[in-house]
Amino acid sequence: MVTLLRETSLGISYSLNIYRIFLISPTANKEGGCPFVLKAKDDIEDMMTQLSDGHPITHDVKINMFNNYLLETKPKKNQEYLSNPQLASAMKEGTKIVHAAAENNIFTKRFLSGSISTDEYGRYINSLYFIYKYGIMREDLLAQHKENPIIKLAYFPFELTRESSLIKDLEYYYGKDRIAELTDFKNATPAVKAYVKGLKDAAERNPALLIAHSYSRYLGDLSGGQILAKRLKKHVLKRDVINANWDSHRGLEFYHFEHILNHNEFKNLYRQRLDESPVTQYVKDLIVAEAIYSFELNIALFDEIQTLSDSNKLHTTLDLDDVESVDSPIKPKNGLCSNGDWIVGFATGFATFALGLSLYRRISERF
Repeated sequence: MVTLLRETSLGISYSLNIYRIFLISPTANKEGGCPFVLKAKDDIEDMMTQLSDGHPITHDVKINMFNNYLLETKPKKNQEYLSNPQLASAMKEGTKIVHAAAENNIFTKRFLSGSISTDEYGRYINSLYFIYKYGIMREDLLAQHKENPIIKLAYFPFELTRESSLIKDLEYYYGKDRIAELTDFKNATPAVKAYVKGLKDAAERNPALLIAHSYSRYLGDLSGGQILAKRLKKHVLKRDVINANWDSHRGLEFYHFEHILNHNEFKNLYRQRLDESPVTQYVKDLIVAEAIYSFELNIALFDEIQTLSDSNKLHTTLDLDDVESVDSPIKPKNGLCSNGDWIVGFATGFATFALGLSLYRRISERF
């Protein structure tokens, strides 16, 4: 009984504190705006979550109490469409912090430095296969909701489809015999399953949220992904820029968008479409929040690969020295001859020139 009274009085104390925050908010009398600044909201939420699990005020009641204090902040789902939504710009701005966190992830740093192994990269594209196949690719969720007015504007299955490219890469690193095993969703890792579930949950809540995942993945693949491809060529696949195989996409099909001739022009078009999306402020805010969540899912993916690598639990890839030498013989780039061929060609050319000069002199002497 004493505990109950203590918890109840504690709840009353929290309520009074919430009321004080309401009174002291500097925005309370500004143009009829919401009386709660962001920090005040966080303070209220923190106080609500501090109530013990055994408190007679249930979780649902606590949430309802919180919402009652935030009547002005409750989303108005029937708001008018924004005249200038700038959705892509809002996502770029809203994801800056989590984007930086992704770039500073241990696996990402190792990826950028070119110090990851083929086993780690193989795990990465294996994870991406499930995400694109069962998540945001044309074969699944985006296709199901392609008539959604927001998705429709930025739906480019012909240009962006990645599933077939990922299959080619998996075959390159693991061999065709293992594809069935690697692409069976039963064998997906926990982080991958959580990622796919997050995508499907987003589609159920509001199909427009899928555009946040599409934005973070595709624009990432077309931007930073191209830098990663070069790192892989040089440091992981050991290809030399002076040889013809430098221009080969084998093992890096995922980063090759054969139907996009100019990456920058396409990215600008994609952002423009998003910036013109028919969204309300409520939906716009939801999409930005989902974009942040998308980055968090990717970070979890990176962390999982690093953990699997540290514990030696990655699938073993093929010996790429054999793959490169048998399937992709090294030839000089831009039609240039190898050193041996160059010497032979030079000697042959010089001999031909000498013979021609000798004949010329003999003919000249006769006349």
